[in-house]
Amino acid sequence: MERSTLVRGAIFLATVAAASAILVLGTGSESPDLEVGDIASQTYVADRSETVADVDATATAQQEARDAVERPFYTDTNVEQAVYDSVNDVFAGLRDLTLVDTSTAPSFTSPTLPTTTTEAATEESTTTTLDEAEIAVVSGRVFLDADANGSFDPEAESGRSDIGLANVPVSLTTEEGSLNVTSNAEGEWSSEYAGGPVIVAVSIDDANIPTGFVVGEVNPEQLLDCAADETCESEPVGFQTSFLPIDEIAGRIQAEDRLRLPEDNSIYLAGVVTEDLVRAAFGEAQLLPVIEAAAVERVTTEFGRRIEPGQLQDAQQSVRQNPPQVLFNSQIDTDAGAVAGEIVASRLQANYLVNMSEYERLQTEAAEAVAPVMVDIAEGETIVSTGQRLTSWHIAAIEVTQEPTLEQQPPLALAAVVAVLVALVGVYLATFRPEFWARPRMVALLGIIVVLAAGAVRGTAALEEPFSWYVLPAVAFGFVTAVLFDQRIAILMALAVGVLTAVGTLDIGVTVYAILAALAPIPFVSAVSTRGAFRNAVVLSALVAAGVAVATAWFFHIGPNETFTDVVPISVAFAFGVSVFASLLGLAALQFFESAFDVTTTLGLLDLTDRNHEALQMLQEKAFGTFNHSLMVGTLADAAARAVGANAVLARAMAYYHDLGKTEHPTYFIENQFGITNPHDQLDPRESAQIIREHVTAGVALAREYKIPTEVTEGIVSHHGDGVMRYFYESARQLHGDEVEIDDFRHIGHKPRTAESAILMLADSLEAGCRAEFQSAEPTPDAIEKVVDRIMNEKLEDGQLSESPLTLGEITKIRRAFLDSLIGHYHQRIAYPNFPGT
Repeated sequence: MERSTLVRGAIFLATVAAASAILVLGTGSESPDLEVGDIASQTYVADRSETVADVDATATAQQEARDAVERPFYTDTNVEQAVYDSVNDVFAGLRDLTLVDTSTAPSFTSPTLPTTTTEAATEESTTTTLDEAEIAVVSGRVFLDADANGSFDPEAESGRSDIGLANVPVSLTTEEGSLNVTSNAEGEWSSEYAGGPVIVAVSIDDANIPTGFVVGEVNPEQLLDCAADETCESEPVGFQTSFLPIDEIAGRIQAEDRLRLPEDNSIYLAGVVTEDLVRAAFGEAQLLPVIEAAAVERVTTEFGRRIEPGQLQDAQQSVRQNPPQVLFNSQIDTDAGAVAGEIVASRLQANYLVNMSEYERLQTEAAEAVAPVMVDIAEGETIVSTGQRLTSWHIAAIEVTQEPTLEQQPPLALAAVVAVLVALVGVYLATFRPEFWARPRMVALLGIIVVLAAGAVRGTAALEEPFSWYVLPAVAFGFVTAVLFDQRIAILMALAVGVLTAVGTLDIGVTVYAILAALAPIPFVSAVSTRGAFRNAVVLSALVAAGVAVATAWFFHIGPNETFTDVVPISVAFAFGVSVFASLLGLAALQFFESAFDVTTTLGLLDLTDRNHEALQMLQEKAFGTFNHSLMVGTLADAAARAVGANAVLARAMAYYHDLGKTEHPTYFIENQFGITNPHDQLDPRESAQIIREHVTAGVALAREYKIPTEVTEGIVSHHGDGVMRYFYESARQLHGDEVEIDDFRHIGHKPRTAESAILMLADSLEAGCRAEFQSAEPTPDAIEKVVDRIMNEKLEDGQLSESPLTLGEITKIRRAFLDSLIGHYHQRIAYPNFPGT
């Protein structure tokens, strides 16, 4: 686990422990919870008159009203359709089962045409062509063999007679090719051809062959040799039944989960299915559809009687005892009726159901219509005496008529609330303010403010009796947090102060006051840029707090025997006076917090931008040119930061100190070379680059010496990014060739990571570029614009702004601000007549 995570965890625990301990300091032990059925350990007397609801009596009346509501029924058509589908699925499932035993079909050898010589074939072809009237006729029959004897018997003395099969395809194959015919309604077929050998093949897999029938003993492929003018007849091809054994079919039926039929019903239906296949083939009436129709009709009859859930078993038993009547071939089939009854009974469902949502709604309405049973309690009346068993009404009356005290609140529960509060503050920082969350010092500082707020709340609770609730210094916490952090965290702190006030005082009025008073200074502090403005913000915040005190004291704190003038004036006086005093005290403590926690506040930045600061005085004395350059960069950075809503005071402070390190070797920088030769002319480019690089590290060391905040020091580290010193790099290449390492000529530091540091980089480059360009050239607006565009494009193309949060839109605004400032700086001057230099 990272060290910073452990530190933040320790801060969390310390904050919760300290704040909780402070809030419970001086409180007594919590009073025991009252529960229904307990024996009262003391006599409870009403502190004030109240009307209390008798929960038990009200609940009894409401339950009676619920029980009196009649249940609303409705016919569930979805259930009915599901039952119909389930019944139909049984019969569809029976039809879909594969019941034909194709393994018993005989196997045959396919005949082949005899070979003939080419001469003979040619002669015959010629003969056929010469006398087309000489043709042969071949015929045959396809039939259902009812008695499976292999012969066609259309008039059997007993049982079914054989019948022909219509529309069965028959193919005739000769040496000249193939032709196809189909059987007629009697199963007969015939065809003419030129005579000679012919293979006659009856299709045994055609859809017109009934299910359950396979070819008999006669080969469906026969070779005939029929001469011209001759009629030949092939052997009749018969189809006979071939079914699995009944018990095996019944086993398949029982294996189907969706059918769910007993063994005896499955055996019976297996026989019906096989017999129906035969009936269907011979055009006879089938039993299975009759059973299905009887079952569906019985379902309709039962649903018409409207089956309630409690009546379902009786309805199923009735169907089994009095099954549907199945009439087949003018006779009643009791076995079929019993099967139909079992199918219906096993799938029948209640279709007349209670509309539970409507029933519950009606019950709720009936219960809500019952007026609460209220009991009046007079002040001083005994609610329950010692030794009596407590009821829910006793407990409710005690809670309503007696004022809670802080001493009655469990410390562990208070600590739990504080823990949740601190945890949520931490989650907010980690999610929305990661720049603060990444710095454990800032997390610790916020925790200290929370602990101080808890102390202020506990002190207020102790001083409330002799003074007023409005001695709470809530304004100071909003003020200090807004200065040390920012406005959004100050709002979060205002809510935290409100929560601490709620758990520390149990007073709604002072809680509301704490939140609003802590919010009061935030809008005044957010726009200040001078110390005088800070003092004004203190007074304005106190005035707002006084106004809040008027409203909250008037609404929450005027007792039944008190008047407006008894409470409000004293509350307003305390609110205003304490707010001013505590805020000024917080203002004085800011310097300590800034130094101890390395925080950069607006007040601190104002001190840093004071020209009398000792570091700026040193810069002015040792590197006057750099000093003037820094002031101009500060002017540019301030204008650009304001253009995009960045921290203008921070940007100006960063600009003032960004070249602090040049005081180590001031004459090695062009702006400080007054009347002397450039010392770089005598140095190797590598040495020159090293001296230029070191002004960053020297600047950081001086910043630490002068206790300049980290945020301002960031400008020293990143104002050159990791850019290359092109002049010295190219000079080194001319002297040493391509063996020069480019990284030796990069500036020390990293790319800007904040809007203010990115603005500083651009302002620094623009000021130096314009100063160099316009030493000889005329600084016209167009010339200035070209320099600005060139330098900003160079930084963008070099990727120096890739880690900054600036958008292209913001960069455009920054460019405009730079142009306006530079044009104003290099403005045209009037040439006065006879004035020296004109």
